[in-house]
Amino acid sequence: MWRRDRKNKQVDLSDLNPVRYKKEDRKPYNKISVSTRDRHPRKKKRINWSFVIALIIAGIAFVMYPEFLRYTGEKEAEELMQGFEDELEDENEEEMDVEEEKTEEPSSLSQEDADALSKEEVIGIIKIETIDIKYPVMEGTGEEVLCKGIGHLPETAGIGEKGNCVLCGHNGSRRGTFFTPLNTVQIGDEVEIIDKKGKSHIYKIVNTRVVEPRDNSIKNTDGTEKLTLFTCAYSGTKRFVCECVPEAYSSAGDNKDEVNDYELYD
Repeated sequence: MWRRDRKNKQVDLSDLNPVRYKKEDRKPYNKISVSTRDRHPRKKKRINWSFVIALIIAGIAFVMYPEFLRYTGEKEAEELMQGFEDELEDENEEEMDVEEEKTEEPSSLSQEDADALSKEEVIGIIKIETIDIKYPVMEGTGEEVLCKGIGHLPETAGIGEKGNCVLCGHNGSRRGTFFTPLNTVQIGDEVEIIDKKGKSHIYKIVNTRVVEPRDNSIKNTDGTEKLTLFTCAYSGTKRFVCECVPEAYSSAGDNKDEVNDYELYD
């Protein structure tokens, strides 16, 4: 279609139409602008695999570290008991003629117990079969002692002596189990302690209770032989206490009602 402009020139009206036509098929098409993004496509980010691997290794190490501490703690406790048992075994070979009561008889020690007792710092071995506890007993209650085994309060009676022998152990330590399951014991459960001379002392649990951290009543004694075990409870805000008497003194057996009337624990 043609028309004349002001200067009387012919103008093709199709050139004024925003829709252009190809000469071949005369089909309309729109101008498409090519954006900067299309002309320069974004490059794909490369994954830093070294950083990813390092992060995975760090995560594994963080998770496994408590298990490593537990393994090393348990290993050290086993070595102490092994040395203790070795020393006892040597002494028992020289003193086979000694005969005493059941609680004072030389125990038939395993090689492991003999090795533990041979260690200078070890004064005994404690066993509670019902909760699968077996650890060396050492003098003192410092962190170095409690990371290896069970500590004996120096101001209390010694193992098998008249008076109140008080032992303590960690609860929830990363170094080992120690006294963590102590709160699951039952009245009447048996506790065995082997002293430095290899003599076995059998006790029965007659009472359990929870006390304040600074409650010194757990060390009270009336001169008769007894054993007290304690550990942390309620995230360290309390102490869980087990009171035991020699098996020969316990006539109540496993009857909890009778045990609670025992004169030592009124």
